[in-house]
Amino acid sequence: MRAFFAARPELAPTPLRELPALADELGIGRLAAKDESGRFGLNAFKLLGARFAVETLLQDGIVARDATLVCASEGNHGRAVARAARDAGCRCRVYMAHDAAPARVAAIASEGATVITVDGSYDDAVRIMRDQADVNRWTIISDTAWPGYERIPRLIMLGYTRMLDEVRDQGSGFGDQFDAIFVQGGVGGLLCAMASWCAFHRREHPPRVIAAEPTSAACLQASARARRPATVTGPLSTAMAGLRNREVSPPAFEALLPIVDAFISIDDVWSDSAMRAFGRPCGNDPAIAAGASGAAALGGLLALCNDTWLQDARVKLGLERASRVLVIVSEGVTDPEHWRGKVRPDSHR
Repeated sequence: MRAFFAARPELAPTPLRELPALADELGIGRLAAKDESGRFGLNAFKLLGARFAVETLLQDGIVARDATLVCASEGNHGRAVARAARDAGCRCRVYMAHDAAPARVAAIASEGATVITVDGSYDDAVRIMRDQADVNRWTIISDTAWPGYERIPRLIMLGYTRMLDEVRDQGSGFGDQFDAIFVQGGVGGLLCAMASWCAFHRREHPPRVIAAEPTSAACLQASARARRPATVTGPLSTAMAGLRNREVSPPAFEALLPIVDAFISIDDVWSDSAMRAFGRPCGNDPAIAAGASGAAALGGLLALCNDTWLQDARVKLGLERASRVLVIVSEGVTDPEHWRGKVRPDSHR
């Protein structure tokens, strides 16, 4: 994987942004955000995995230049696969839930993909996509795995680890010496990639790895409690659209369970607060335009630092005045209307 990116210097790293004023406000030593809002010309981290996977499949002769690549998505993964397919000379079909934000649908279509909306949730879109791909012999590029379909999700997760390779090499001495990392949950692909990197590269002094996900879609937390993949029910009522999942990716969950320290579920009030903290920074901190899912990792940190009900958890995770904390900003603004409504100056700080 490192050779892949080393051979492509045009695939430049994303910034690591230090936020000293916010760190002081939260009572921690240092805070840095890995800002994925402009990854390879798109506004989310997903192209790291999609491009690495698609080009690997091309090199291995598994995918031809005129193949049809398909996936299910809430927005970012679909756009990444569409861009990777277009660059590879392939066709692309993306399956989405019926209530996907129009801006996300339009962004995927702008990459030349055909977008199919289905009744139901993201998980329903996955099932319909799988059925149609089997009938038509299309190649699925999914970050969600299932029995018999595991290699491509693993390639995608391997691509994601590039993010922490970059962190190691950048950032005013921050490097990889963080004490805790907050990561978006979802189906578990990004979380597994980040936790696996930490477990491999920081064996002697591993950082705390904390997953953040919406309360209404906390499938990782439910699965961790059950010690096996579990499905959440009820309305997926959250603005964190990229994390609206009822089910985990089983192989990712199996790998991450022993190496993730905490699973925190947050209401939208915390992702809203995180979007504002990024978009209207205190002191001289740089501004970051992050969408609701992109801000969820910081939302988890804000909850641990400010919610009195979580103070015991903060102590157990060792978040104190000297702590160095890394948060992943997994996406930029994918729903501009929602972002403006939460970050404009007259919204609550």
